[in-house]
Amino acid sequence: MNRQMRTQMPQTQKRGKNTGKKKQFDRNACLLVTVQIFAGILIFLLLTASDNKKLNNTLDETFDFAKNRIESYEIYNTNDQVKSLVRLMDKTTELSRVLAQEENLSAEMLDEYAREQRLTGILVLDQRLNVEEQTQDGDSMPLWQKLIESNYVRDIIDHPEKTYTTRLRNEGKLYDFAAVARQDETGILISYMQKEEVNELNGDLTMASLFSDFPFEMNGSIVICDEDKIVSTNKQDLAAHSIEDSKSLYEDEFKAGVKGIVRLHSKNGNWYGRQEKIKDYDAYIFFPEVQVYITRNIVCVIYVLLALLLFSLYRVSRSRTEKRSILQDQKRLRVINALGHAYSSISLVNLKTEEIEVVKSSNYMKPDQKGDRISKAHQEELIQQVIAEPFQKAYREFADMSTVAKRLKERMTLSLTARTVDERWMTMIIVPQEYDKDKNLCAVLVANRDVTEEKEREMEQDKNLRNALAAAEHANKAKTAFLNNMSHDIRTPMNAIIGFTALATAHIDSTELVLDYLKKIHTSGQHLLSLINDVLDMSRIESGSVRIEYTTVHLPDILHDLRTIIQGYVYSKQQDLYIDTQDVLHEDIVTDKLRLTQVLLNIISNAVKFTPVGGMVNIRVSEKPCRREGYTTVIFSVKDNGIGMSPEFREQVFDSFSREHTVTENGIGGTGLGMAITKNIVDMMGGTIQVESEVGKGTEFTVRLECETAGVTVKRGAIPEFKGARALVVDDDAETCMSVSRMLREIEMTADWTTSGKEAVLRAKEAYEQNQEFKVYIIDWLMPDMNGIETVRRIRMVVGPENPIIILTAYDWSDVEQEAKEAGVTAFVSKPLFLSELREVLMNPEQRALLKNENQKLQAESQRNYEGKKVLLVEDNELNREIATAIMQEIGLSVDIAEDGTDAVNIMSSAEGRKYDLIFMDIQMPKMDGYTATREIRTLTDLKCANIPIIAMTANAFEEDRKKAIKAGMNGHIAKPINADVILENLDQIFGR
Repeated sequence: MNRQMRTQMPQTQKRGKNTGKKKQFDRNACLLVTVQIFAGILIFLLLTASDNKKLNNTLDETFDFAKNRIESYEIYNTNDQVKSLVRLMDKTTELSRVLAQEENLSAEMLDEYAREQRLTGILVLDQRLNVEEQTQDGDSMPLWQKLIESNYVRDIIDHPEKTYTTRLRNEGKLYDFAAVARQDETGILISYMQKEEVNELNGDLTMASLFSDFPFEMNGSIVICDEDKIVSTNKQDLAAHSIEDSKSLYEDEFKAGVKGIVRLHSKNGNWYGRQEKIKDYDAYIFFPEVQVYITRNIVCVIYVLLALLLFSLYRVSRSRTEKRSILQDQKRLRVINALGHAYSSISLVNLKTEEIEVVKSSNYMKPDQKGDRISKAHQEELIQQVIAEPFQKAYREFADMSTVAKRLKERMTLSLTARTVDERWMTMIIVPQEYDKDKNLCAVLVANRDVTEEKEREMEQDKNLRNALAAAEHANKAKTAFLNNMSHDIRTPMNAIIGFTALATAHIDSTELVLDYLKKIHTSGQHLLSLINDVLDMSRIESGSVRIEYTTVHLPDILHDLRTIIQGYVYSKQQDLYIDTQDVLHEDIVTDKLRLTQVLLNIISNAVKFTPVGGMVNIRVSEKPCRREGYTTVIFSVKDNGIGMSPEFREQVFDSFSREHTVTENGIGGTGLGMAITKNIVDMMGGTIQVESEVGKGTEFTVRLECETAGVTVKRGAIPEFKGARALVVDDDAETCMSVSRMLREIEMTADWTTSGKEAVLRAKEAYEQNQEFKVYIIDWLMPDMNGIETVRRIRMVVGPENPIIILTAYDWSDVEQEAKEAGVTAFVSKPLFLSELREVLMNPEQRALLKNENQKLQAESQRNYEGKKVLLVEDNELNREIATAIMQEIGLSVDIAEDGTDAVNIMSSAEGRKYDLIFMDIQMPKMDGYTATREIRTLTDLKCANIPIIAMTANAFEEDRKKAIKAGMNGHIAKPINADVILENLDQIFGR
């Protein structure tokens, strides 16, 4: 009877639903249309507001642009006028000084000066403003009579220090006018110059050309008006018209819009813009409506089309939904009947009233006094009696009907498996049963069934699988650890052994080369033997029985041995290898050399392995201070641009047998043991290891070790022959350049660097021509634009054979050694370069002899080059004169004496001044100081005398004194007491030796 009631209930509900679906469809369709209309209006308003905002922004930017253009135009014209007037005033002042030196003033002399200075005319007036002399272009006094009688010009008679200059239009022509006081007697000197009218054909910037044919955004128009005339526009049909002439283009007047925007209706359609005041001009900027609201119009059209399409799809989908609903009702009935056979307990729960109606009960579910309905209290009692304690909380959360609707939004069914108090297993499911008219879930079916047998079989299978997996992993480790570890760790030293064996065979006739290769083979073989022992003793590492043996280690030996081992492997993959050092003060440390080499080789070999052909591997050794006394922190960094690691793999990279799937996809072999061994060794040495990586960009491993220092820090004293000498470091890696430069400064050399071979040649040539050449060159062998040997060859063509040139390389240079020496290389040094090695190569007698010979040669050349130079020494102190004269005569200079600045000016003003090549000028002198004397000499009419080099020679030795001397017109500055070397350096700069 109960089952028949359950069957009839869904059928009655189905008929009720069918009668209301048509009305619901009509309501939904009306609602959809209403929403679309309101959404369309909202979109229209929002897009209109957005376009208006964009228009305002465009107008602001355009007006700002127009303001900048107009300001640039005014600044341009103002600057042009000021420059022209200043030049005219300088020429007039210079003419006044010339007239003071001439005894006979003539019109021919004025005409000659006017032609030279490109002046239109010159007037020479006496103190009564009568013309004493003028150029022969006619009587021009009437032209300027009114201006001459003005107070500005007349004041010059009473105040000779005053001047007057202006630009004016006179008789339809544009003139620049200048008036100054005469220096020969009381009167006024006037010069004027006719100026061409501003014309854009002459390249002048005019107002009309400011916006001519300028393509403004959105095809906008700009009009600049001066009172009632259009003076500039980007529309040619409006140019040079008045505002009244242009009104014929518009049918209506301007109409106010929103947010300062003005609407203009014209024959060509609607325009939007505004008017603003810029300087003394009225500026109008407008944009066509079709451009202003193009975004709104396009989006609205697309929205209308999409709305029509959406409404059509809605009508089609509703028709299909009705058919699908009938099928779902039939399917639900079949599901309920099937659940009745499969599950021992089925209940119908009303989610709104929280009433539970038992459809089918089990032995655990017994009805209470209300027949087939079970209360919440009875349900909690059943949970306590039936469900085991560990599963009761999960069961309550699962059976919580207040949250079931939310949980079923994301899933089709809910299920839970729990154990009962009698050690049996029960599975419970919740499935949706009924929805209200708003499609909210209002009823669910809850069903239970006994799954003890299935659960026990599943647990047994899972246990068997786990045991089998553990046994397989253990057996796999035991069988493959040896071969895998050997394969992973011996490839690099084996590659070095094979490579150097081939090289030794190829150079069998060269005993020296073969011995070198055999030494490298021996080094790689010894390391291979140590690796084999380590791999075979992996169990000792894992058990902690391995011991670290601390000895004194020389860091350069470790790095050079590593380079020897990996060099063949790197070369075979055509990779770029960079090895450098940074701030390494202690080259001798106490550590385990074998273990440290093993750690670094493991990391470096992985970097080479996982970096594709043509990639880059960068190895860096740096030193940082350590808080422990007697210890230092040594940092080893290995960086590549290889395949990189995923974030997930980075977390387990140091686990045993850990390998990323991309490694096997790229066909790269390995065991996954290397980094685990490395991590264990670093931990035993008391250090840390970190990794940073990104897929496709590369990986960087950083190892930090606190090591006890052995012995003293590297010697930093200067090498006498190289103290203060300039050095140029050339390497395509900027970090290497900076590191080597720091080392050079440590030994008191001046270091510059560049990353280009071509630039190095240019800098060498520039330094040589300025007599400031580099004394030492340190050049990388392999660079992308020009290799080191070619760079050396070209530098030798500039500087000659004297300077030491050292090749710096991370590769074996034996094959190119002869070619390099023929090109001019004087020494080779391996990367990474340590300070002790740099000192060693520079202290080599051969390099020191080169620089010593060069210094002697330069000193001899300097004395020969300046012998016979005639100089004027201006010095008021007799003792200083005597000392300076003796020093200058020793280097071959011929010296004349002047005791004051006035004497120097008089000498240089006469014909005698042309015989001097240079002046040494004291600053503090009684009658005329050195600054004033220099300024006077610079104003002389004789160009040779006016431009003579002048070097300040003074006790004022501060930087501001040097700047003051340069500002006064001097070419150099020597601080007392003086010496021959300083004088020679200044002479080199002046004469370019």
